[in-house]
Amino acid sequence: MSKSLHKWSIVLLLSLLTACNSTGTRPEYVAPDPKAAEINMRLGLNYMQRGDYAVALEKLQKALKQNPNLPSAHNTIALLYQQLGENDKAEAHFLEAVERAPDYSQAQNNFGVFLCNQGRYDDAEARFLKAVENPLYETPELAYENAGLCVSRIPDLEKAESYYRRALQIEPTLAKSLMRMAELSYEQQNYLQARGYLQRYQAAANWSPQALLLAIKNENKLDDQDAVSSYTLILRSRFPDSDELQKVNQGLID
Repeated sequence: MSKSLHKWSIVLLLSLLTACNSTGTRPEYVAPDPKAAEINMRLGLNYMQRGDYAVALEKLQKALKQNPNLPSAHNTIALLYQQLGENDKAEAHFLEAVERAPDYSQAQNNFGVFLCNQGRYDDAEARFLKAVENPLYETPELAYENAGLCVSRIPDLEKAESYYRRALQIEPTLAKSLMRMAELSYEQQNYLQARGYLQRYQAAANWSPQALLLAIKNENKLDDQDAVSSYTLILRSRFPDSDELQKVNQGLID
């Protein structure tokens, strides 16, 4: 299972959120130019997605000077600091984002990914579950999937399975969850169930060498040598230099 950040289901930004209203006696901060802050936040996001981190950082810092209450700017600059390896700054801005807007599910999800990559699994799980509390969250399946990926590192495979199932109840074609369920089913020696998940994976996504190797191993357990040969042919034609094909060639499919 890959632990690299880019394979997580991270939602950078789909909408802009405004600051929460102050309820204390202290006067609420009045942003000098909130529209300009949103524009610079969007520019920063665009530059970050293009890999121009220096300009992205400049735009995002400017946005926060123009409106320190803008949760989306805190979320975006946190993602940027995460990419730059400045984890203390990333965490500080994630906290700013979710404290200013607790229902900001994208930020809760992103914060969860960050915490999980730091090995703080319980804290990460809590953030994913906080994300799905918002009934208006458009992609709760991604937070459930991330929760499954995270708790599997503990490892708590029973809980991971429950999260993958929740994700698939919302989005039955979620490829990563289908693959993880196929792997868990294989490890539990439930080979027919693993076959079903792999067939669903095949319909939802392009084959990867890892998925093909699992399919070969699973069909070998089911003693369907025609299927083994078919999957091996696909692996050999699409991924001739893969480590997975080397394992098949060496007979390491038991």
